[in-house]
Amino acid sequence: MRIARLTASAGLLAIALMITIASDAPHHCVSAASSPPPTSSLPRFPKSSPEAPSKKVRLVSVQVVHRHGDRTPITPMKNETYWGSILPPSHVLEGIAKGTKLVHDENSLAGANHAAGGRGVFGQLSQLGLLQMVDLGNRLREELHLDDEANDNGDDIHHEDEHGNKYIYGGKLFHGKAPLHPQRIKVTSTNFPRTLQSVQGLLVGLFPDGTDDHHVDIDVTKTNEMIPDPQPRRTQEQADLERELAARPHLAEKEKEMRGLAVRATDAIRHTLGDDYEKFIFGVGEENGDSTSGDNSHQTKPLSWSQLAEITTCLKSRDMLPKQITDADQEAISSHAAWRWFQNLRHPRLARLAMYEMVQDIVDGLHRSKNCPRSGTDDDEPLLHVFSAHDSTLMGLICAFHLQQPSQWPHYASYIKVELIEVEDMHPSEASRSQKEYFVRFSLNGEVLRSTWSKDEESGELRDLISVDKLTEMVNKEHHDDEVAMMEG
Repeated sequence: MRIARLTASAGLLAIALMITIASDAPHHCVSAASSPPPTSSLPRFPKSSPEAPSKKVRLVSVQVVHRHGDRTPITPMKNETYWGSILPPSHVLEGIAKGTKLVHDENSLAGANHAAGGRGVFGQLSQLGLLQMVDLGNRLREELHLDDEANDNGDDIHHEDEHGNKYIYGGKLFHGKAPLHPQRIKVTSTNFPRTLQSVQGLLVGLFPDGTDDHHVDIDVTKTNEMIPDPQPRRTQEQADLERELAARPHLAEKEKEMRGLAVRATDAIRHTLGDDYEKFIFGVGEENGDSTSGDNSHQTKPLSWSQLAEITTCLKSRDMLPKQITDADQEAISSHAAWRWFQNLRHPRLARLAMYEMVQDIVDGLHRSKNCPRSGTDDDEPLLHVFSAHDSTLMGLICAFHLQQPSQWPHYASYIKVELIEVEDMHPSEASRSQKEYFVRFSLNGEVLRSTWSKDEESGELRDLISVDKLTEMVNKEHHDDEVAMMEG
């Protein structure tokens, strides 16, 4: 059983958590969603010729951007008692919060004022969602931490492949000389209760034996940087561009094609909606009244696609979809909502306007890790930086870094991993001194996502890795091109 595996590996607090959830949760909320087996292997470096030197490969740092766990609908519903019943008990939330400390400033209220923050019991992390996040913390520990038995085999632990390449500490980030410890991680979260509780649950799985009285700071000052649709938008240019993009002919044509489904689905759930449901509109391209077309009277105007997708997803996962909405309908709703997001955020300028600050924060972190001397003091750059965020954050980053579009919208507890990898020749020739090269690899839930910026000039194929310098150049070039275009405009 999945519950048994989690409780056995996640320490006393997690045991108490799982027992509480297993006994209190409805039957359909006990098991966390299945996930693929963890993968932490570093990329292979086949030799270009028999004489070519083998490589020494080391994982330098990792940045993880995860979506929160399963939640209640953001849009208020009438059956408030039911939705409140699937939230984690207060004593469980108090337990997972121990050992964490929130870092605030004047920007911290951004999440509280966003429509996607929900109201009351709505937009909150569910019991199932908390289970998923503990599971994700456990998974990340397996991916990044060299197990104790391997650590006991000696200091020079490595894996050697068929090409003679040496993978330091087996490609793991944490090991005997740098064990997983609160001082070696950094946590940033949007200031939404569900993202804060999600990362607190993740920390339970990441530190199954607790944090030895060391608290973990959670920075909640960067909410508006971590979502592509802050309210209000950071710039008028972004608001204007969203409106312009939403009015493109192919989008209007698609909306006309999908309107029947939007009306039918809205009619099927309208009687279940709570007061002021129309106020909870959010999403890139959704807040200008352009998400649907046709008669906009109160009784006939369909819900926005973001609202339809999030409500029906919550209902479907609990076998509560009304009979007028089939599973195929729900899939079509979610797919269309995702398509709309991609149609907008794939626009290069909008992606940069929406995500540039977070993109720059990630790139700056890569350079700090690359240049950190690792003195063993508190001034060292953290080995692991966890960002607790939203599906829109993941999609915004995928678009801003020009990554391949994933096969499906990131489900709850999905995570992007940004790995910084150091490579150098094992035995350089006398004519060339050994030089360390630094590369970045992106993945979503263990599946590598290649950037179009990584295209090989000869073969035209996209590579798994992109050099830090190339990534930095392209991010800065696009920002510079934007500034030039704005000045010329």
